[in-house]
Amino acid sequence: MVQQLRKSVINLYGLPSFGFQLFVNMEVFYFAAFLTDFAKLPMALVGTVLLITSIFDILWVPTAGIIVEKSNMRWGKYRSWLLVGPPFAALFFVLQFSKIGSPTVNAVLITVGFVVSHLIWNIYYAGHIAMNSSMTPVREERIAMASNRGMFNGLGAIAFSLIGMPLITALGSKDNPAIGYTLTVVITGLVMIACYYVLFFITKDYAHSGTAEAGQSSEKLSVAEMLKQIVINPPLIGLMLGELGRFMGRFVIFGLAFYYFKYVVNNLAVITIFFTGLNVVIFLGSALANPLAKKFGERNVYILSLLIFIVCLLAIWAFPMNYISFMALMFVAYLGYAMPDALSVAMYSATVEYGEWKTGKNARGFIMSLISFPIKTAILLRSVVITAILAGAGYVAEMAPTPELVNGIKSGITLIPALILLAGLLLISFLYKITPQKLEQMQKEIAARKAGEAA
Repeated sequence: MVQQLRKSVINLYGLPSFGFQLFVNMEVFYFAAFLTDFAKLPMALVGTVLLITSIFDILWVPTAGIIVEKSNMRWGKYRSWLLVGPPFAALFFVLQFSKIGSPTVNAVLITVGFVVSHLIWNIYYAGHIAMNSSMTPVREERIAMASNRGMFNGLGAIAFSLIGMPLITALGSKDNPAIGYTLTVVITGLVMIACYYVLFFITKDYAHSGTAEAGQSSEKLSVAEMLKQIVINPPLIGLMLGELGRFMGRFVIFGLAFYYFKYVVNNLAVITIFFTGLNVVIFLGSALANPLAKKFGERNVYILSLLIFIVCLLAIWAFPMNYISFMALMFVAYLGYAMPDALSVAMYSATVEYGEWKTGKNARGFIMSLISFPIKTAILLRSVVITAILAGAGYVAEMAPTPELVNGIKSGITLIPALILLAGLLLISFLYKITPQKLEQMQKEIAARKAGEAA
């Protein structure tokens, strides 16, 4: 008989995501600025640091999955990382935002802080995500937890947008403004640790759910067997490519927003309202995803969401917009980003079942770690896309707006993301075929196979 999850576990499953967003947004928004304006590294060193850290950021995703899959500590295969990982990640992340020694020494220490902290947090991030499917096979509970995680993600982003810079400014000093960044990382790191520890302690009864007992060969996968789980899993491939398109669309829009408000609608002052509004929409979209997915299925809601995103972007591209109409329609468009964001964990969980159904091997930790791969890849690719868009529009810093520049930026923030999202939509539509009925059938066949092996 399936052990039903307590309401506290379902409702607080996403709490670590609140702390994680509060923690990592320091890097998302301010890492480059810290390197140039506060650590005061020469531009050549800044470029080297960003290149090295970007490469490791992608490499650590599958590496973290392999480590999670091969580990099995006493507090649960996945749950243990919630206890062990966050303090060490926070410690090295502080190093990433510290000003110590000469520029060369500082660059080395910052790089070490980045590389080590990111490996560790990819591991415990994967452990947290894997608990969505390890604690329960019940689809409705998985959807509820995934939606809950999306809402906490949104709340964390909103909280950081409200307190991030004020905290940095308040904690910095006139003689040493860099210390404001360091101390802000310390504070947000402590909050992040507390959030993970709350989930760790309330999931004690589910520590070993969904994992084989120590010593069972079915749980001992080689690296080759883990990588095979990708090749034989079209739903996983489709989901990762769909997510790549979704995140590429998001990051291109974020990266070009400054130029759109400055050169197209000539109102840069409202960009803060725009970004805060998008985070609020992410929270609301995550709340909507839960009931809609339970009624219509995760795949259908995901596809509908991307269609909403694409249609709204094309409407902004096709019709004249002032800053108010642009923001209003973009907020509607972002419902199409937010709902898949709340469903992706549950959908990745279903691909774990597909892989086990196909091969008889469960690679939950490895597969769930791949949820970060489209994000990291999109971050790397967005710089290429944004640079190409601006170069194609003839952009020069502080130039007067020209028709070519306005049209180039407008197409870059709407048409280009819409085409990227359309490619992702087609790929996930053709490759991700797991319906609620198919998932239930696979779970029954897996259970019957295990019962036969035990007999």
